[in-house]
Amino acid sequence: MPSTAALREDMDITPAGGGSLEFLTAHSHGRLQGVEAARPAPALPEPTAYVIEIDDEAVGLVTSHPQGVSFHAVDMRASALEGQVFTDAAAARAAAESAFYGRE
Repeated sequence: MPSTAALREDMDITPAGGGSLEFLTAHSHGRLQGVEAARPAPALPEPTAYVIEIDDEAVGLVTSHPQGVSFHAVDMRASALEGQVFTDAAAARAAAESAFYGRE
């Protein structure tokens, strides 16, 4: 039976945007070999926008604003909140939930 590394090298995989893939192999010590092995994973930046979902439906998006977050409706039920600024995403979600269910 071929090794895992051999199986991976035989697969026909093309990354999005072209280019090539480099497969790293493990030594008996369990450490990865290759150029990528020594590089730490890059830190992810803090998101500048959050999607607000209610019952698994996206109803709005909040983006950073100097006074908190700004609401952008993506569902007609939340259109009255368009452009409103909230102190944080939790306050925007509470308002979106009220609008979504038709509460005041």
